[in-house]
Amino acid sequence: MSQQLLTIETAFLNAPIVKAKLNLSEVKSLKKAELNAQKKKFSTSITLSALVKQGFDWFKSEEGKTAMSEHGLTWSIEDFAEKVYGYKKSFMYRLVKVGGLPTETIDSFNAECDRVESDGKSADRTLQGLLKYANQQPTEGEGEGGDGEGEGGEGASVERAKAIITFAFKGETFGLGNVSVRLNSDGTTKTTNTIDEIRTAISILMGAIAQETPTEDSLENVVDAGSIDEELEANYMAYGEEY
Repeated sequence: MSQQLLTIETAFLNAPIVKAKLNLSEVKSLKKAELNAQKKKFSTSITLSALVKQGFDWFKSEEGKTAMSEHGLTWSIEDFAEKVYGYKKSFMYRLVKVGGLPTETIDSFNAECDRVESDGKSADRTLQGLLKYANQQPTEGEGEGGDGEGEGGEGASVERAKAIITFAFKGETFGLGNVSVRLNSDGTTKTTNTIDEIRTAISILMGAIAQETPTEDSLENVVDAGSIDEELEANYMAYGEEY
């Protein structure tokens, strides 16, 4: 359980009539099915990552460049990501990064997720969670006798961070797309929007608060704040878009 129960609380929840009225058995069964579905989705994503990395490596190879040249093509990485796999470049890069991780790191991450979930907590079993975990692992030369945190990724957390700030913008009224941003307790941000889209949404919000139509000046004021931009930039560079 994620929270320790008093003896009288345990006895109450174990009472047959209480279990029946609260649908505890059914809820537990569905939660387990949901967790298994998440594991299956993650496993599929790992397989997908390996395939995309193989394709991207070929695209960058001399053989790939020659094949494209013979067909009169000159693709940028953005072109390749969108035209071949239907992804934005940032998300494809995330897949490529995951596809290059050692099997041992992925197995260790899954084992740690299993441990967290067995304690009744929520694990961040996602590609972004895996990359964050991998970045916390000791590098070669660290570990025993080195400057790292120790072998096995000691100190690396896979618990899903809690949201401390959420921002949702319905852009239809303004002829724009929707914007959603979440700032987590671990300092990371999660969004599928570009930084410019987020800036525009925040500018409109600031204009509404000031009861005035957003202007170029108000947009510049938001951009000059800097801290939100820097955090978003850092997370885009590290992880790309939310998956």
